[in-house]
Amino acid sequence: MERKIKRMRQGCFKPGIIGGCLYFLSYPVFAEIWEFNDASAGLVIAHEVKTENEIFEGTKIILNGLYILSRKTGEISDRLKCCARPSHPEYFHGLLDAELHWGVDDSSLDFTSISITPWATKWEPEENTQENLRTEWDLLELGTVRFVSDEALEVESYLEFSFLRAARMGAYNWAIDSPFTVKMGMQTSIGWALAKSENTSYSKSSNPFAGVFFNLALEYKNWGEIYTKSRFVNGFSFSNPSRGHPTAREARARAGYLNNISRNLTLDIYGEKRSFYFNEGSLDGLYTKSGIFGAEIVYHWP
Repeated sequence: MERKIKRMRQGCFKPGIIGGCLYFLSYPVFAEIWEFNDASAGLVIAHEVKTENEIFEGTKIILNGLYILSRKTGEISDRLKCCARPSHPEYFHGLLDAELHWGVDDSSLDFTSISITPWATKWEPEENTQENLRTEWDLLELGTVRFVSDEALEVESYLEFSFLRAARMGAYNWAIDSPFTVKMGMQTSIGWALAKSENTSYSKSSNPFAGVFFNLALEYKNWGEIYTKSRFVNGFSFSNPSRGHPTAREARARAGYLNNISRNLTLDIYGEKRSFYFNEGSLDGLYTKSGIFGAEIVYHWP
């Protein structure tokens, strides 16, 4: 109760005037890892800044993880080709991806993200290639449900149902024996989202959305990789928002350094921005944001 009173005194909401579409310069694990291979659990020590309310700033403990209920390797099909090469499918059932943030000063949970994917299929080439530009894998996810609650961004709840998410990851080497590898990937998604702001002036939005996830990295053999990744989910309406059809947009962007320090451990040092935007049509847009700088240790297991 005391915390809620303090937030009200400081003023929780700072809507800004946003003209037209809002673009973010680019997020899980930035919850929502879409290049999954193994189950994982991560611990992050982070510092959060530039929130709409200063009580959410400071040192944070972040826990995240990916759990796979079951997986099965299928047989190679001649109909499934990846860059003109046979690919073997791997089937996943019951993927659970979660991320939780606690403030060290008050030990309160102020960010929750939970994602459940009932079915997913990943195709990887069966044979290595000597091509400089190649496809690493393709991924298809069906029926993903994602829930987010983010106090720092004044989002009481954000529920996202993806009918379909499809991704492809590729790689490029200047030469076959080059220690440098450029990795690039993209995921697209489409579905329906419901969002509720803590600001009662904006209240709720329910709309279809189109989402995209970008990943770009430069890897040097045995030294790790420098990467950037960003996720944008943009709600849209089939009618004028000023006529009672508000929309919402959610985005995360991250850049950092990643290295496998042992067979099962990964070190990730990164900076990340989260942002959310409500477009009520007749009101000024409500734009909230937060920045995090953190160091993460992730343990992987098959």
